[in-house]
Amino acid sequence: MNLEEIEIPLSTKALYKLLGEERIMAYYFKEEVNLRKKYRNPFRKDSQPGCCFKWTTTGNLYFVDYAMANGYYSPLDIAMLATGYTYPDILTKIESDFNLINLKFEDKNKLVLEAEIIEPPEVIPADIKIRIMPFTDKDLAYWGQFGISASILDYYNIKRIDRAWINNVMWYMNDNEDPCYRYKEKDKFKLYKPLGNKKFKFRSSLYGGILEGYTQLPLRGTKLVITKGLKDVMTLHSAGINAVAVRSENTPMSENAYEILKSRFDKLYLWFDADDAGINGARKMSERYNIPFLQHDAELGKDPSDIYRDHGKEKFTQLCKLLTII
Repeated sequence: MNLEEIEIPLSTKALYKLLGEERIMAYYFKEEVNLRKKYRNPFRKDSQPGCCFKWTTTGNLYFVDYAMANGYYSPLDIAMLATGYTYPDILTKIESDFNLINLKFEDKNKLVLEAEIIEPPEVIPADIKIRIMPFTDKDLAYWGQFGISASILDYYNIKRIDRAWINNVMWYMNDNEDPCYRYKEKDKFKLYKPLGNKKFKFRSSLYGGILEGYTQLPLRGTKLVITKGLKDVMTLHSAGINAVAVRSENTPMSENAYEILKSRFDKLYLWFDADDAGINGARKMSERYNIPFLQHDAELGKDPSDIYRDHGKEKFTQLCKLLTII
């Protein structure tokens, strides 16, 4: 459609074309858009950064926060949250904020020609290289509090790291006060520093819908728990429960992964963290795939491994029986 035929206010599509989705998103979110960064949601009480920005395969940008009702928020949605305007008044507000409202159509045509076209960037997994070392007694004591023995660490191919390089830059050197461990799924790595700063706790070359713990699953089984982290997978394994983990509440399981798991296990369950992000993420995945999701009292702990650590094997096993996964 010729822009000269568009009436003021411009449509959402025209505004995106003129300004770019990333520019609008960054303006009202008040931060630059970085696909590799985790964010706090400024539109709700949010103490831990767990939200992210994602481009879809159709070329649309979204702010992703499963602790909120909709989960995915477009630049227009963020603009409405930031300003209090509703549709369609928000369109006029955006025009005003970007000094478009009084421009003539020929000027807008010129702006379209001069505007930077922002393509959804390709996310290239980090190149991770490591040197491993034996577990120390302190390492085994750390994992043991979650019910994870040396044999389980070996079964899931967890290694203690001596050195790690990311994109050929030294990222970690051995520190017994800040140990680092390697997870591996297929040929991809995740680095985990459980005692470190939360901003730097994980670094990963995992991407897309890779499921952690998938390699260790039996070919067939009665029950399977889908949880949020490999540590939880290993704690569940210690209780004799088959489990696999999605990368996060913000990385839903793919249709293909669901079909494979459904064909191999009689019953699937979701068990995520007992916080808003975990509950909402589990609820959305449950609605999408018709998988029952399990909930526990948040006072017991955030997740399965924390419950085991804080209350011991017996109470953890009792809870699993109550949830009918044993």
